[in-house]
Amino acid sequence: MSFFIFSSLLFLSGISYSQQVKNYHEEEVSFLNKTDSIQLTGTLTIPNSGKNFPAVLLITGSGPQDRDETILGHKPFKAIADYLGERGFAVLRYDDRGGGKMNKIFASATLNHFIKDANAGVDFLKTRKEVNPKKIGLLGHSEGGSVAPAVATQRKDVAFVVLMAAPGVRHMDLMKQQNRDLFRGMKLDSTAIETYINEYYEDVFSGFGKGLDSTRQVQLISNKLDVLRQKLPEKQLFNFMIPAKDKEGPYIRQVYQSTQGKWFQQFINFDPGVYLTQLTVPTLAINGTKDVQVNADLNLQGIEKSLQKAGNKQYKIVKLEGLNHLMLPAKTGLPQEYASIKGDIDPAFLTVVYDWLHGFIRNSAFC
Repeated sequence: MSFFIFSSLLFLSGISYSQQVKNYHEEEVSFLNKTDSIQLTGTLTIPNSGKNFPAVLLITGSGPQDRDETILGHKPFKAIADYLGERGFAVLRYDDRGGGKMNKIFASATLNHFIKDANAGVDFLKTRKEVNPKKIGLLGHSEGGSVAPAVATQRKDVAFVVLMAAPGVRHMDLMKQQNRDLFRGMKLDSTAIETYINEYYEDVFSGFGKGLDSTRQVQLISNKLDVLRQKLPEKQLFNFMIPAKDKEGPYIRQVYQSTQGKWFQQFINFDPGVYLTQLTVPTLAINGTKDVQVNADLNLQGIEKSLQKAGNKQYKIVKLEGLNHLMLPAKTGLPQEYASIKGDIDPAFLTVVYDWLHGFIRNSAFC
């Protein structure tokens, strides 16, 4: 996952949950995305006793993640699989294209491809005799929380959706707020931040999503840099890494080149509300109050508004106090903290997910 302070697309993924005695086992598996002819590899967690298990497919955040969604030593997806596997759930987690054992780089992969991969995961779970085909659901983290509703609304055999630090507004709006929160966390001047967002960032990065040719896009960046230089003093420009006029060439090239991939072009235009407004299956949305990457208030409000529009009668919105984008306890929520936090995921998140799932599974209407 790349983090550019100017484009700030930081969808990362994340206190350890270790089992003393395992009541489940793990199996190395592979399954085929038939549409794209991509073989995906992963781990299926299966409880040791019982049968006809409910199942959860885990969908990672952006970037070429491995099946555990490993970030700076944190392995949140392994922790989730262990916790739910111990409590009677089958859990499938898999390597993204280009992540983990999928060592081939798929530079042209977009959200549409990841949606197809997740669909293939659901299809695979339905082939397993240990799994109840009527109780297969999705848990998507960050960008995976945009993938999950898309999958669930494309088919009728997804029983539930869990959204973990997921977007609830247009990705462009999400990125603007992400920049605000990151810069505020760095204690930058609030007026200067708004000037940067409104006079530069919004116009420049929305321009990438409008298909401008290279000449017009480069000129747009240069023009907006001139506006910032007129409105902000040199010290504040430095805080936003804005170069002097005679040194802006390398900066413009870096901004331009970093946004030319097919993934970015689709991502910046993506509106999760298109799918959330069609999502009628039981849905749990959880965000942490210290998340500076996917702002809890903005995105949970967006999710709830869309689910209400969908007529969804079985949703729950949860805000976990003090947790960051990785669902870890944090002081500032800034990515600089991640390496210093111990473990994989906070128990509060695991408890909320399990209690919610268990409640629906006890309900015969969910079967």
